[in-house]
Amino acid sequence: MTGSDPPKVPATAKGEATRAFLLRTAAQVFAERGYAATTQNDLIAASGLTKGAFYFYFRTKSELALAVLQDQQARWLSQIGERVLAEAKAADQLRVLVPAMLELISTDPGAWSVTRLTKELSADPEVAEQVCKPMVEWVAFVADLVRRGQTDGDLRTGLDPGSVAAVLVGAFDGLKSLTDILEPTERAAFGFTERVQTLLAIVELALMNSPAPTGSGGDVR
Repeated sequence: MTGSDPPKVPATAKGEATRAFLLRTAAQVFAERGYAATTQNDLIAASGLTKGAFYFYFRTKSELALAVLQDQQARWLSQIGERVLAEAKAADQLRVLVPAMLELISTDPGAWSVTRLTKELSADPEVAEQVCKPMVEWVAFVADLVRRGQTDGDLRTGLDPGSVAAVLVGAFDGLKSLTDILEPTERAAFGFTERVQTLLAIVELALMNSPAPTGSGGDVR
């Protein structure tokens, strides 16, 4: 895929629905297997389309993977952002951030394709800038919560908001990768949620100046 040869954009509602279906299906496949271990034939088989129909929408695996990544990243930013910003105070927004992420992951099996695809595709110099931009936006989103919480006096000062945000985002993604290694498949979801609860407790103790309000939604168990 090159900048002068963009993917086809469906002109009909049916075409848009088919493209959306392909993105959801491919996201699940990439989340389960990773980019490198997934072949174009795997993606075609999972879609149930003929090769001709599949290639009308996406001509290469990398083209489809980039589209999946952009779609999933937009979903993270919009859906999680909507729930987080429903809270009035920045500290409470930070508290509901991780539960909102866990909820998205539990309802969308392909959501974890973001982590794998970002890591694998960022190594490709042709698409690295496109791949990394949404992650930069995501870290900036979290950094803004930290910065406003510090200004409000609810979060401890003395730590750089950008650095705090990078650590929190990295810890969340890293816990998923670690859980994939440590836990059998049938226990992975529970093990991940349990470890994220520990991360939330650490954040509360290390960053917050005031206790969480009763029934704040910070506990997703």
